[in-house]
Amino acid sequence: MEENIISIWKNFRIELLYFIKTKVKDEYAAEDILQEVFIKVYKSIEQLEDPSKLKAWLYRTTNNAIIDFYRRGKQSTLELDELEDVHGIEDDTENMNKEISECIKSMLDELPDKYKEPLKLYEFNRMKHKEIAEKLNISLSESKTRIQRARIKLKEVLMECCEFKLDTYGNIIDYKKNKEYICSYNCR
Repeated sequence: MEENIISIWKNFRIELLYFIKTKVKDEYAAEDILQEVFIKVYKSIEQLEDPSKLKAWLYRTTNNAIIDFYRRGKQSTLELDELEDVHGIEDDTENMNKEISECIKSMLDELPDKYKEPLKLYEFNRMKHKEIAEKLNISLSESKTRIQRARIKLKEVLMECCEFKLDTYGNIIDYKKNKEYICSYNCR
């Protein structure tokens, strides 16, 4: 079961976090919600009767966690004086996310404009699908489709290029190039 949860985490972490961030603007709250989701998944994975419905089940669980977050509202906020003796824990773990993101940016430039432009507008300019659709004179669904396809293409190129070692949070802590792949990108 532990291996199954790790596999689910690796395969769905980024996708679910992205989904949460579309509903919750606070990045730290989004990360907290994602953690809650995987705790729920860990505790109730046996209840999933049909493994082919895993993705739908994950999204339903995530959506419920977002609803719970908004229901809690401000009730869960702490006053500053309640934290007087609490010390932050520094995370010494270094990851390679920034290094890989630079590599991804160069890969992104190689995508056809039809996919590259909507993804850049969405990720770097923080435009909404409706704004992208209007700017590029395409439909709303086409904007979503192009961004999704761009991500899939980038993931395929990245996975073909390198093998990754991730920490429990999905951060890249090490990677190596695949020897049989000739990489023209500036990854190490």
